[in-house]
Amino acid sequence: MKKFILSLSFIFIISLVVGCAPKDRRCVVSGTITSDGQPLPTGVVNFSPIDPDPTKSVVGASADIVNGQYAISPETGLLAGKYKVTVNCIALRHKKTGEFVDPYDVKDGKIEPTECEDVDLVPPKFGRDSEVVLEVGNQKTMTFDITMVSE
Repeated sequence: MKKFILSLSFIFIISLVVGCAPKDRRCVVSGTITSDGQPLPTGVVNFSPIDPDPTKSVVGASADIVNGQYAISPETGLLAGKYKVTVNCIALRHKKTGEFVDPYDVKDGKIEPTECEDVDLVPPKFGRDSEVVLEVGNQKTMTFDITMVSE
């Protein structure tokens, strides 16, 4: 009986240790994104893993930018590691007036699509040619602000 109780105690302790082992902690990342001192009105910020650990299923995350603010939810937070950061913001500009156009005006037929052109509001070094890197440790939350300056 004594061996049975010892065996049962051993199994119980092992299950506690395994059950209480730290899980991959996700970091909630949020911040502001400005362009030439002004909040970026809209867009998307992407975090792509650099050299992900093949033993873990590390995936990137993205968040919408609204009035210069973004936040990655706890469910899709970033695991510890390095991430390439890219910002995307494409706007419509009227070819003749040079003014920015509300996409809904084009959708609703108030402005013809042929009268508009796409304009990338993000400097290449923060967008397609980004070298911005974020390193995430084991923290639960992190603020990461991006200040872009036109070239």
